[in-house]
Amino acid sequence: MKNRTILIEELKQKIAAGQTSTIISLNTLKLHQGAQSRKLRELFQAGTYTIPDGQSIVFAEYLVNGNKISSISGAELMVELIKESDKSGYKIFFLGSPAELLDKVNDKINRDYPRLKDKVRFQHGYYPIDQEAQVIEKIAAFQPDFLFVAFGSPRKEEFIVKYSNLLQTRVIMGVGGSFEYFVGDVKLDHLSKKLGLRWFIRTIQDPKRLAKRYAICNSYFLFALLKEIFKSRVLQVKA
Repeated sequence: MKNRTILIEELKQKIAAGQTSTIISLNTLKLHQGAQSRKLRELFQAGTYTIPDGQSIVFAEYLVNGNKISSISGAELMVELIKESDKSGYKIFFLGSPAELLDKVNDKINRDYPRLKDKVRFQHGYYPIDQEAQVIEKIAAFQPDFLFVAFGSPRKEEFIVKYSNLLQTRVIMGVGGSFEYFVGDVKLDHLSKKLGLRWFIRTIQDPKRLAKRYAICNSYFLFALLKEIFKSRVLQVKA
């Protein structure tokens, strides 16, 4: 699994070559959703890159398969790609979230990344579904280098896979709540990331929305992890 720096350099090379890449984050929510539906499981595996967005995925890969990989926070990756865009002149389209949050994103870009001022476009995520064709046309007309899709799961993954060939975009990335992180409404510290406790910090910050989700997904993750560890140990014994 690539680390963040290598991934960014590879994305830049593909942009230069005119190739389209899609990025889908893997976390405990998607593991749980994928376990309930083969269609969703295949959807979450359909990206050019699947990044381990959470220390739990890193721990699981090591405990089950013995592989040491690096966690790549989708929110932190998005911020690094915005910085790279400011440096290299890439165009960005921000899709999803309420219009009020996109206004904050625009304000921060105008304040901190002024060279991007004329290289960004926005579309809130609360448009009627029968207007999706117009939204796709709007994105394709702008031809962004980066499209950040801030819908919930699995809507954002469905959008990315279904429309990637129509969007005239070089890199399409599902970002969930990353816009809130970018503008400072959500704080993510490196210690909680290292300890695998970002889910706990996020639950404290937004308990109404996240408490039930993490209770269900983390319980499933622990069950699935123990099951896979047991299966791998049995196979080792038989070998």
